[in-house]
Formats: sequence, C-alpha cells, structure tokens
Amino acid sequence: MGSDMRSSDIDIRSVGFAVVRFGLAAGFLYAGADSLRHWHESLADVTELGLSLPATFRDLTIATELLGGAMVASGVGAVPGAVALAGFTALAALLGHRFWLLYGQPSGREFTTALEHVAIVAGLAIFALGRVAA
Repeated sequence: MGSDMRSSDIDIRSVGFAVVRFGLAAGFLYAGADSLRHWHESLADVTELGLSLPATFRDLTIATELLGGAMVASGVGAVPGAVALAGFTALAALLGHRFWLLYGQPSGREFTTALEHVAIVAGLAIFALGRVAA
C-alpha cells in the first residue's frame, strides 16, 4: 500500500485504530452492561467497599463504563472517554483493591489486580496521548 493507495483500499492504520479502540473499550462496555443486568448485585459489590452513597457510586460507575466505553469504541470523543476511563480505573484500584490492608495471599491477589488496573490506565493514557499528538 503506500502513497499510491486508492480511496477504495482499506486503510490498515484506521482499521488498526478501530480494533485498538474496541479492545480498550470492550471490558468497560461489558462491565457496565453486566452491572445493569445485575443491578442489585452491583449495589452489593459497591456497598462491600464501605463507601458512603453506594448507589451513587454504582450509578456513576455504570455511566462511566458505558459512556466512556462507547466514546472510545466509536472514536467520537475517544480522548475524553479514555481519560475518564483511566481516572475511573485508577480510582477503582485505590478503592476496590486495597492490598496494603491485607496480609498473605489475599494481599498478593489484590496487589496483582491493582497492577492490572495500572496497566489498563497506562494503555488508556498511551492511546489518549497518541490521539492528541496525531
């Protein structure tokens, strides 16, 4: 492909970005939809964290996952969507995976999950920074 590419040819870079956008968004879209399907259970999950106003946190979580996920997946507002999802994920790691309060294997499991959240935040940041610079 190269500079002689016709407009009818598939732009591999555009397809690649679409795949990346969907990959970044898929987990959030699924989690938001699953929380909607299991409304009461998702409230119980947030309540277990000991946060005040658990219903508000649940609702904001679902809205962020679905709206931010849709923005990233569609490419419409992808950068603000990625930033919102990164902030949400960082907050979720701090509030939901408090490994420093635990000992032994539970601490290790929560630490691993927190590190996975850090990786997701980093991926979203790389995506957002790359789109801003493009």
